[in-house]
Amino acid sequence: MKLGLLAGNGRFPFLVLDAARAQGHEVTIIAIKEETFPELNAAAQRHATQIHWISLGQLGTCISLLKHAGVTTAVMAGQVKHTKIFGGVIPDKTFLAVLLIGLVMRPQATNPNRPLWRSVTWRSTT
Repeated sequence: MKLGLLAGNGRFPFLVLDAARAQGHEVTIIAIKEETFPELNAAAQRHATQIHWISLGQLGTCISLLKHAGVTTAVMAGQVKHTKIFGGVIPDKTFLAVLLIGLVMRPQATNPNRPLWRSVTWRSTT
């Protein structure tokens, strides 16, 4: 199995990496610049594992890296502080699209009589 490890802070990403490699899985690490301990670089090197550092709002980059690596399963390990999630994040287009879809579909969860999709116009500025 090719495993994608989305690493937050703390020791948990190190434990997941060690366990996955011990079981023979190929691992690609996506480390969050604002959270992940820099020592994960050395652990990745010890395990001959690719590590990519991205910012919290770069969902499109994360997905592209995992696809390019042929990842079949992804796991999140480690904490991402809620203050960092809700402040200072610069979202990419993919992140914004997922957020927009979530906002459009959210009313459906609380009111089953509402239509699942509302008309939304998406205009790219580029």
